[in-house]
Amino acid sequence: MSNYITNQYINGVGKMNDNRNWTVLFIGGASGIGKSSIAYEIARYYGVNVLEVDDVHLSVKTVTTKEYFPAIHYWDSGIDWKDAGVDGNVNWLIDVSKEIAPVLKELANRHIEDKLPIIIEGDFIYPEFTLSFDNPEVKSIFVQESDKNQILQNYLSREGGELQHFRAEVSISYGDWIADTCKRNGIKLIESRPWNTALSRSMKCLL
Repeated sequence: MSNYITNQYINGVGKMNDNRNWTVLFIGGASGIGKSSIAYEIARYYGVNVLEVDDVHLSVKTVTTKEYFPAIHYWDSGIDWKDAGVDGNVNWLIDVSKEIAPVLKELANRHIEDKLPIIIEGDFIYPEFTLSFDNPEVKSIFVQESDKNQILQNYLSREGGELQHFRAEVSISYGDWIADTCKRNGIKLIESRPWNTALSRSMKCLL
């Protein structure tokens, strides 16, 4: 996706980068689908920063206990994530997204108050949470990849090693849940591919 910006300027979309109509942009979706690449392309296009929710999750976990954030600390007891099964992992992702929502809310509100544009990107963004903002400065896009083999190749390209079939199955199942939730609630959802149109399709969601 390295030619996104060049391609979009050639196609006439480049003139939009001075007309950003949001302060906080949430980009959510399952793991290994290309949403981070999309987020960073949009960030470069608009000249803004990206906050990865994985970093927020790690920070919250470091300074809290299971008593207050049981989902975030769920694996501390040594449970093997494969023993939890696909559904167990999807339920955990949903539960963490709910637990971390108040933290993301405060971060978003601070950026709105200080007029500091930010893209907040990650797996742990509960779709319906993005509807809780009664503010046009907050927008969201969720990304879906429906092909397990593509996710397998994405993991392989990014991390190397063996093919991660179970992890890809979790991603597909979680992605299906996100897509269904978005469709039921009228939340913007795009397919991650074709890569060469992902930026332009994302831009259309922001109009």
